Amino acid sequence: PARPVLAAPCEPLPEMVSLAPLSPSRRGAIVITLIKESDQLKMPWKNRQGTTAQILISPPGSTLDKLDFDYRLSSAPIKEADVFSRFPGYQRILLPVSGAGFVLNGHPYATLEAAHFSGDDETHCALLKKEVTDLGLIYDPARISANVRVLNLPFPLTLTLEADKTYLCHLLSGQLTVQDHTVAVNDT
Repeated sequence: PARPVLAAPCEPLPEMVSLAPLSPSRRGAIVITLIKESDQLKMPWKNRQGTTAQILISPPGSTLDKLDFDYRLSSAPIKEADVFSRFPGYQRILLPVSGAGFVLNGHPYATLEAAHFSGDDETHCALLKKEVTDLGLIYDPARISANVRVLNLPFPLTLTLEADKTYLCHLLSGQLTVQDHTVAVNDT
């Protein structure tokens, strides 16, 4: 079965990837942009204690160093206990997608259980067993709202999406086709 993760809906997000907001001239059409795993930008964590694959950052040209982004989607292995980087003014959603899960500031999160926390806080992470891979969304709550949903789809399903919202879909396992686009595991 396909197991996509939807970090959705995010709004207003002017230049988003995946099921993107519509310009007035394209009203009624859904725009799909596929980000392949090979196109993700590999880079060090903000605290330089690990590495991450930046899937996307918006708006284009914004950076982690300047903290001038509306949102950022990334995936990273967590190999040992550590303190997470702070992102003042931002909210974070972190989803362990492989491994046994982790403990953030004393609260355990199993695989596919979303952790919501403030980027302002000092956040301590411990692993429940061994290495974990996460999928993380960092966003500015003054500009957008965001949530995450994990769907385990053992059968074909048609989703009705709101045209004025942006949806991110990241495939964790299985096969997925979206409007004749084949999405591979770890593509967004």
